[in-house]
Amino acid sequence: MAQLIELNAQENSPFESEPQLLGVYHWSEGLRSMHKHDDRLELNFIFSGNGTQVIDGQLCHVQPGDVLIHNAGVLHDESLMIYSNLKAWCIAVKNLKLPGRPVNELVPKNFRPCVPCQNVAEDLAKIYPLVHHYAQQKNGYQIANALARSVVLIVQKILSETVLVAGREKNFLVERVKNFIEENYAEDFCLTELKKFVNYDDHYFAKLFKNATGYSPKGYILRRRIGKAQCLMIYTSLSLTEIAGRVGYDDPNYFGKQFKKIIGMPPLLYRKKWREQSIGSVPSDV
Repeated sequence: MAQLIELNAQENSPFESEPQLLGVYHWSEGLRSMHKHDDRLELNFIFSGNGTQVIDGQLCHVQPGDVLIHNAGVLHDESLMIYSNLKAWCIAVKNLKLPGRPVNELVPKNFRPCVPCQNVAEDLAKIYPLVHHYAQQKNGYQIANALARSVVLIVQKILSETVLVAGREKNFLVERVKNFIEENYAEDFCLTELKKFVNYDDHYFAKLFKNATGYSPKGYILRRRIGKAQCLMIYTSLSLTEIAGRVGYDDPNYFGKQFKKIIGMPPLLYRKKWREQSIGSVPSDV
């Protein structure tokens, strides 16, 4: 005999403001370099494979069933290390508001953004593709939005039942340098001024910076430039020459070589592939 389960229809939502679906995509290649979104929260579900990402300066070694949380305004990089058969889904939402927390912040600041969701991995592996499916259908947005909200609720429930692990304590000098780079990475003088700013040639600082971020200062600037270029390729129709200029490269051919070095494919091929596999709105910070 089937068991009847009484449901609590009066259960309150954990959100002050409900998340609203902005975009959904899946990827197994063409990973993104260092970038951020100020208008959205992203939840990346690792479907299969292994790899390493950097989120807000923290190294996150991922495995199937993990969900990586990219809070709004947080720099993250999917291109640090070679991935082994990695396949992942991502949904982006806006307007999420938990009590006492900033908009589009699911994981509290200074806590690790990698959430082990292996116990619900089978459910997530079904829901993410359904979000993508209905997002493509005429009059399917409301269904896709409800499914995306269910993903956020599942992950939020796990977070509420998990003892969060604090991330590594941030170094004041490294944070100053990261802020300087964020303001100036597209400028020709960035690396030169950075050397003056913190005595860049000092071996101790170079090691300190790499331990904190996963990159050398020069590599960090390169990945930030490429990450911004990817955003412009995905969400605008700017030409390759215009994009190269906006991220600090006068020579589009040299930019193309640097792009392929980091991402593994030429810029225009990357743009084509990304647009084929993603559905979503343009971020306000592009």
